[in-house]
Amino acid sequence: MRGREQQLTQISADLHNVKSTRRSKVLLVEAAPGAGKTRLLMEALDLADRSGFTSVNGVSPGPDTAPGATPGTAPPSGGTRPRTPRTPPAPPAPPTSHTPHTPHTAEGGFPHPGVSSAIEAARTRLRDDAEHLRTLVVLDDLHLAHPPALTALCDLILALSGRPVLWLLAYTPGRDGASYEPVRAALGKLRGRLPVEPVPELGPLAGDALAQLVADRTGAVPEPALLALAESLDGTPRAVIELLRGLMEDGDIRVVDGTSRLEPGPSGSVPAGTGAGAGAGAGAGVALPALVPKRFAALLQEELRSLSEPTMKALRLAAVLGSPFAPEDLSAMLGEAPVGLLAAVDEAVCRGLLVCGEHDISFRSEPIWRVLLDSVPPPMCALLRRQAAQMLRARPDGVERAALQLIHIAQPGNDEELGVIAEGAQRLLASDPATAAALATRSMELLAPGQAERVRLAKTAVEAFTWAGDLDRAIALAEETVDEAQRFTVPFSASLAEDITALQAARSAALLLLGDAHRAHRAAHDALAAQEGGFPHREHHEALITHLAASCLTGDSTAADRVQRILGAPDRHTQSVRVGAMTFHAFGQWREGQVGDAVGTLRKAVALDRAGEDGQLLDPRWFLAFALTRTDEYEEAAEAVQCTVRSAAAETGTLAAAVPAVLRAPLHLAQGRLDEAEETARTGVGAHGPYVPMLAPQAWLVLALVALRKGALAQAEDHIKTLEKDFPQHASSPWWAARLLLNAQLAEAQEGSEAAAKVLAEIGAHGGALRELVLEDPAAAAWCVRCARAAGMPDIVRTVVDTTEYLRTRNRRVPAVLAAAMHARALAEGDADALAQAALLHRNPWARAAAAEDHAGLLLGRDDHEGAIGALDRAMGAYGALGGERDAARVRAQLRGLGVRRRHWSHAKRPVSGWESLTKTERKVAELVADGLTNRQAARHLFISPHTVGFHLRQIYRKLGIRSRTALVRLKA
Repeated sequence: MRGREQQLTQISADLHNVKSTRRSKVLLVEAAPGAGKTRLLMEALDLADRSGFTSVNGVSPGPDTAPGATPGTAPPSGGTRPRTPRTPPAPPAPPTSHTPHTPHTAEGGFPHPGVSSAIEAARTRLRDDAEHLRTLVVLDDLHLAHPPALTALCDLILALSGRPVLWLLAYTPGRDGASYEPVRAALGKLRGRLPVEPVPELGPLAGDALAQLVADRTGAVPEPALLALAESLDGTPRAVIELLRGLMEDGDIRVVDGTSRLEPGPSGSVPAGTGAGAGAGAGAGVALPALVPKRFAALLQEELRSLSEPTMKALRLAAVLGSPFAPEDLSAMLGEAPVGLLAAVDEAVCRGLLVCGEHDISFRSEPIWRVLLDSVPPPMCALLRRQAAQMLRARPDGVERAALQLIHIAQPGNDEELGVIAEGAQRLLASDPATAAALATRSMELLAPGQAERVRLAKTAVEAFTWAGDLDRAIALAEETVDEAQRFTVPFSASLAEDITALQAARSAALLLLGDAHRAHRAAHDALAAQEGGFPHREHHEALITHLAASCLTGDSTAADRVQRILGAPDRHTQSVRVGAMTFHAFGQWREGQVGDAVGTLRKAVALDRAGEDGQLLDPRWFLAFALTRTDEYEEAAEAVQCTVRSAAAETGTLAAAVPAVLRAPLHLAQGRLDEAEETARTGVGAHGPYVPMLAPQAWLVLALVALRKGALAQAEDHIKTLEKDFPQHASSPWWAARLLLNAQLAEAQEGSEAAAKVLAEIGAHGGALRELVLEDPAAAAWCVRCARAAGMPDIVRTVVDTTEYLRTRNRRVPAVLAAAMHARALAEGDADALAQAALLHRNPWARAAAAEDHAGLLLGRDDHEGAIGALDRAMGAYGALGGERDAARVRAQLRGLGVRRRHWSHAKRPVSGWESLTKTERKVAELVADGLTNRQAARHLFISPHTVGFHLRQIYRKLGIRSRTALVRLKA
């Protein structure tokens, strides 16, 4: 009964209502054939059985009946009430044929004596039953009953209105959807004399209900393509079931890895090109719906035969235009005024074939579109596509749509049509890069090797693949095209050399976004060298920006000089080049510790940047958002991220649309929203679609730090290993210092402060590394001082404090830097008053919590236990609110050491055994031990004693029904 829960709930509620009020009620079920009406009635009989009702069954078992269901009496459940057999169902109506002289009911049926007999049987049964007996009377197919029988039924219902009887009356509407008049008139007499309610419509299944039905029938969760095919019927459950049965018989459904997939074979699918027009097979994948199985095509074609001729003609032309299509285009193709289309569009919408948007019209599903497109003979389809392209080209915005028509029919040597396709691909780059790439690559196939136009098309395709996130394909295509050009066209003409240089520049950009800075640097250098070789062409801003970025990322010392030359002669460069130079100038300022200046430069770059003028490769808003997050300017950082969202709004599913997640992840982390930080970071590493590998290290760092703060050390270590393996960092990498800080923090969590201090000592050996490290997080400097003091390494303490002082003197207007410097110095010098002041300056919630914890330590040094307990309470509350389980546990352990115990658990109802029975602490112990930690290591991690860990382990073994650590490891795996 997928998707019929609402109807069953109503029937169940009314059974209870009749039982409590001991008065009659009537429920009306009106449903088209195959909607599951009979099955619903049989389920109602079972509900009545379980509710202690006797039943009168007037249902003829049909295709909707549950497998194995046998009509009969549902006995009452419980008690000693006598069981009375249900009335036998009425016999099925014999086949009949419509004649003009015989009155008929909806759908061409005839009054059938079996239905009238069921009504009479119900009257006899209820007359013989005791008045107090609760009864469900189910009568089906009332549209087949004689009018006198309907009148007798209504009289019976009224006569028994004072008895506990629920009447469930079902019938089928006419073809036009109207209720059958005799039924409507007869039942209308009941209204106002006793409760009469309709059961919610048994409409077509959709959404989860349809997916569940398909899964039931195929034995596995359906893939989207199979689900779309089922939805395309817009039909009854019976129609969907029949389709699925046929597809499985034809071998068009396969179950692979727990998923039912639509895999039509050569014998079970509509062949490519049978109706899509000449050359349709060559254009497959470009604005063309997927093939559909023959079984589905036959079912839909049968339904289409009932459409009027004008509607069918309009739908076939619309299929050629594509989905969605503009109504004015269809009007022009038909040569009719818009008013002439109204009836056809109305009929198609009412039949569920078309869906009207605000400005255009679409086919309700791609399978419907495909069947209609395949109904157009190939020669006619080719002519219609050419006609449509000619019409569209005359419109200001029609080149893209004309290209989508011509791609299916273009032939080698037709330079005019190929030119339209190339222009259309270029125009689609920003809004639909995947389609732009398909157009460009298909056009390349129609040109012979060595033609210059192939190189220009390749550049368009490389840029399109890049923005669609298919970076490897973009790089491979660029390299193949350059190699081909060198084989077939030597020496190069000036124009071809220009095109090859542009293609190399596009390749360098793809390499940069792929995260391969060294290859991107070489490729951009080659493109710029070709430019300086004397060829008369424009400046390749893409190569120049890529070269600047790659130079910064690889530590090329010439980058700063090139940036200064650009900024010193702004009139000689395009706007995008100036914006890029400012962005990487800010990158250098940040590394030198000029934080305020770097943020100011990025703000100027954003103000100068006007999206779209030159197709900005690296948006300065990306870097501004990162910088503002690290300086605790959360509101402005969020606005910068939102700007990138707006600029990528038209590029859903592209690389640009994936960037905001990487920007939001560290922002959520800084604000203490760990779950949101983790979710967005997973998007940033490609868990939900395209991602930017160049920026992925930031997302992996967030994932590792979230795991560390939640106390999942093994998970944090795995994330760091992934980062180091897949995205190796070096001293010039922007996230190198962040990774070093994370390594030190993980070492402290796993092995203690001394291990962390050793990592810090190694960091201090690299010039400038410690400066970048303490800029990663406003709490980082104080954390370094704390670890170094605990490890007895005063030299590191002095180095960290000197570094923060260096930053403070150069950033007197940056509150985050001032707070971090004051915090580190106060902790190093034991100045409790200065530390309290630093806590007030911090905007970062983690830094404020750390300042409270550090303040408590200094107060303890003054023997101010009461003040220290208050500070520790504030720290524990702050860490707990932020989700920092490990930090909160550490502070709780300090409070226990002072003789103070704070409750940190909440009562929850749990099962007595199994994984769900474990408390939060027991679960954490189980995870740590399963990861291979000893009791002592787990105790240090949770800031409890090894004895307490042992106690928790015994409880875990008892609840899980195991006896050893080995069994725990196996269970967790």
